[in-house]
Amino acid sequence: MNIMNDQASILRKKFAQNSFKPTPTTSKTTRSFSITSGKGGVGKTNIVINLAIQLAKMGKKVFIIDADLGLANIDIMLNIAPEFTIEDVLMGKKHIKDIIIEGPHGISILPASSGISEMQSLSGQQQMSMFRALSSLKTHYDYILIDTGAGIASNVLRFNAAADEICVITNPEPTAITDAYALMKIMSTKYHVNSFNLIVNQSAPAEARDVYNRLVTVLNRFLTVQLELVGSIPRDPNFIKAVKKQTPLSILMPNSPTSKSFEKIALQIDSFPGESISDESKGSFWKKLSSWK
Repeated sequence: MNIMNDQASILRKKFAQNSFKPTPTTSKTTRSFSITSGKGGVGKTNIVINLAIQLAKMGKKVFIIDADLGLANIDIMLNIAPEFTIEDVLMGKKHIKDIIIEGPHGISILPASSGISEMQSLSGQQQMSMFRALSSLKTHYDYILIDTGAGIASNVLRFNAAADEICVITNPEPTAITDAYALMKIMSTKYHVNSFNLIVNQSAPAEARDVYNRLVTVLNRFLTVQLELVGSIPRDPNFIKAVKKQTPLSILMPNSPTSKSFEKIALQIDSFPGESISDESKGSFWKKLSSWK
């Protein structure tokens, strides 16, 4: 038998065997934001990391979930080498609390696996097992930022639907805008999400407003959803330097215009009305993750 196929078979069995029970929720307010995109390469992970740092600088307790399963990059961009990942949890080797690592400014990170194709195409049962593992976390945070994979894979859509708020990332390129609309369309028609936030990367404020207006025009024509422009991130060659140094731009150049744009978006996000994690009428992020059917 092929070794890779044999490993994949073992992994699938372990996924199906694992059973996790969610812990009772508390009255602490935890706000979850899924940072997602219809197209890859629009800077989603960079935005997640820099927003997390800016929120942490504001005194918030932030938890990043690297939900780009199979193509994880959070640890690489932060120059962190996790000993264990979510794969070890699903294989039954580790409890989910044992794999959480600390990043800059005290942010907590749940690392995912990289280069494992099985993680990108989990079955519904496998996704359920993973979501129940996440719901077993007892520690509560002010913010949960979910760095989803790009596109419309089922695990991407489920993470989006479980979050309190969805932030769609795009840039001014026509393909990125088209894919952003496609993602929102599927979330609206399949998961009945009627509100989205938009962050336009690699753009000036006026250009971001134009992208926003183009999306709103199409959304109003075909869907009943609301879209809010949260902010824009300028084109900045220093991003390349930051990635090469494996140091977030908000740390490498904290006073740069780009870092200030992340700070502005973090303040905007923090101004959104929050929900209590004990709100049973809507359900917390953890509860929604653990109750997919």
